[in-house]
Amino acid sequence: MTFPGAIPFLAFGQKQALQFSSAEQMSEALTRGTSLVMNHRSTEPEGFFHARSALIKTRNMRLVALASSAFHVEARDSLNGLLMIPWHGSTRTQREGRTYEWGRGSCALYLPAGGCRALSTARSVVGIDIDPVVLNRIAEIMLGGRAPKRGAAFDFASPRPVALHGNDLDFARIIHSVITTLDLLDGDANLIEKAGLDDVVLRIVALLFNFEELSAAAPDTGMQRAVIKLACDYIDTNLTSTIALTDLELLTGMSRRSLQYAFRAAFDCTPMQWVAQRRLEAVRRHILAARPGANLTTIAGEYFANLGEFARMYRQRYGELPSITLKNAIAKRLRS
Repeated sequence: MTFPGAIPFLAFGQKQALQFSSAEQMSEALTRGTSLVMNHRSTEPEGFFHARSALIKTRNMRLVALASSAFHVEARDSLNGLLMIPWHGSTRTQREGRTYEWGRGSCALYLPAGGCRALSTARSVVGIDIDPVVLNRIAEIMLGGRAPKRGAAFDFASPRPVALHGNDLDFARIIHSVITTLDLLDGDANLIEKAGLDDVVLRIVALLFNFEELSAAAPDTGMQRAVIKLACDYIDTNLTSTIALTDLELLTGMSRRSLQYAFRAAFDCTPMQWVAQRRLEAVRRHILAARPGANLTTIAGEYFANLGEFARMYRQRYGELPSITLKNAIAKRLRS
């Protein structure tokens, strides 16, 4: 039992947490800046209400922690799916004519975009925004580049309880450990991204949603090969355009740290070093095929904004200045 004045422990963000002393105040704060409309109402004696909330948001992930006294809520117009993971307490959620009971010791709840009604005891939960496109892409990468089998893939269109216990793994403890690690970094989005922990969270959710197929998949290097091929195909197609590491993260669904590891294992270089190498190779092909009157600045300028840096890298890679390569290529062509 939770007495007035005492609410369960917040899962993360104790230092940065927002405090709420009324259900109306929390409803307004949690819906500000989003399409979601929420209406909380206290169910405690004499209307007592107290809550704390914290947010961690990176480019790839959004987590909300909420600890509160008992309440009733009506929510509508959410544009995102949501995985609600219980830390303390229990909740009864109604959606599309069905009722779902979930809470600590039982299960989590996945809700697709839309609305719901819920009646909760004093509770502490973590909500993870779910983008089906991103989660499916991550699952494909984890499966070595193939989509989950039809009938086995997670149904993102319907609400459903999500078991945290009973598999070979205790996902409640796993998720708790990762969230604790995020909190040790003070919820700093920059540090979380650099450590690749947002990628870890999404991969754990993908594993939770597709546990049977992913746990049965034979371990091999297929996942890494699929990621590398996807990234390399994109790089080769866009050599004359701006390529940022962020583009590769969005393309593959992996954090920059994971991408760094994958490229190190495949090519012994970082993704952006690989981009530079492929551009050097493309410029060298153009130089070797050049005809009299060809302009080095025009050739290299298609691929490199800094021609001085290009010349330095070219000489380091091929042992001569690109102007010498061009001069020799044209002389050879004139002799033939």
